[in-house]
Amino acid sequence: MENTYSNKKGTYQADYDRLAEAMPVMGNCDTVAGELIRSASRLGYDFYNNGMGNNTSGAVNFLLEKGAIDKITHKVVYEYTRGKIYNGNYNGDAFHRAIEAVVDQTVKFILDNPALETTPNTEDMFDYEEDMQSFCEECEDELTYMNESGCGHICNYCYEEQCRAEEEEDDYCY
Repeated sequence: MENTYSNKKGTYQADYDRLAEAMPVMGNCDTVAGELIRSASRLGYDFYNNGMGNNTSGAVNFLLEKGAIDKITHKVVYEYTRGKIYNGNYNGDAFHRAIEAVVDQTVKFILDNPALETTPNTEDMFDYEEDMQSFCEECEDELTYMNESGCGHICNYCYEEQCRAEEEEDDYCY
């Protein structure tokens, strides 16, 4: 994708840049609009810089709760906000487009509701954060418990498959 907020060519780039100036270096924002932009920015930053490796569930949940993003966008993005790593290509797949849509929808929501730029903020997106999850390194299914060996992030099914493959390899004669 060529026109992204990451490369300073987002759909509402000028408005985004202006709104982002209200974000403090640390902590929550003084206005609701600032906290909305802070949340959208957190998702975009984590996507482009960490492959969604951080817990950003608070950001996406805050945006949904305040009505800044729609339920479909929330559903697509939410899946990756609690520990599932994005292994896509950053070339415009569905998840990449959803991250850009988060920023588009958030900026548009603020533009359509200009009072948010002066409405005092009493919340922090981190108040909406959920617990991290762990995912199998092989199949990417959510882990509810560690495998029998207690090592690595791998589900029991994949662990057993690896053990079978190793046994077959050991039994092979050269």
